[in-house]
Amino acid sequence: MRHIAFDSSKCVGCQICQLVCSGTWQGVFNPLKANLRVEQSEWYGAFKGIICRQDPDAPCVKACPRGALFVDEKRGLIGFDRKKCDGCRSCVAACPYGAIFTHPDEACIYKCNLCGGGKTQRCVEACPRGALRLEEVKP
Repeated sequence: MRHIAFDSSKCVGCQICQLVCSGTWQGVFNPLKANLRVEQSEWYGAFKGIICRQDPDAPCVKACPRGALFVDEKRGLIGFDRKKCDGCRSCVAACPYGAIFTHPDEACIYKCNLCGGGKTQRCVEACPRGALRLEEVKP
């Protein structure tokens, strides 16, 4: 499995990654509708990335009563089926990383899906500072 790693020493908080993500997956340029977040940390001028870790033992998968979240071994990620999501948000409470998001306009959640598990992750490509990179998840 893989996930997107965040390097806080390179991030300037421009939110280009979030804009690209929301534009790609939601059809709008709205950072609050992205599948990842970059937020101000406790230090002025420092940022933290909040991105799904794609953990194969993900508590969110176990918490989902409808099977909307699942381990996709073939693509190497935690998948999400919007059609099965009923908006209960049990997964939001279960995620130890805070990497599942909601927006008042939507009943469904937002969660990184590694751009469908392909070789290219648009947020990684778009980051002008190289603060995001794809890396293997260690078992």
